[in-house]
Amino acid sequence: MLFLFSPAAIATEKTLDDRVNEIAYLLMCPVCQGQSVAESNSNLANDMRQIVRKQLEEGKTNQEVLDYFVKRYGDSILASPPKKGINWLLWVMPGVAVVLGAVGIALFLHKSRRPENDVEFIPAAPGEESESEYLKKVDEELKKYE
Repeated sequence: MLFLFSPAAIATEKTLDDRVNEIAYLLMCPVCQGQSVAESNSNLANDMRQIVRKQLEEGKTNQEVLDYFVKRYGDSILASPPKKGINWLLWVMPGVAVVLGAVGIALFLHKSRRPENDVEFIPAAPGEESESEYLKKVDEELKKYE
């Protein structure tokens, strides 16, 4: 019981302003591009912050306030899309892309590496002699003049 009135308990308790800002950062401003309600200075964002404050004063939870705005504006009002429906792809695809990229690089490096004793034979084009055949003929010609 004494813990409830201790300075540590009072310091960890969030003020109403903190809760309003916390929720405002989770909501995107409908009229501003890429700004949360907390960052925006538009009239609509100011009105939305006042609605958040009023609902918190009425005793609603953070989730209830967020649900109010989602019901009114849809899922696009949320700063991070919910992990349901087709939106789960937005959460999963970056991880899948990183894994597939790493596997692709590993396969490329594995296939491009050759053993040192594995020399690839490239046949000479038709009408051309290979370098070793040419050297043999040069050696034969030199032996004739010795």
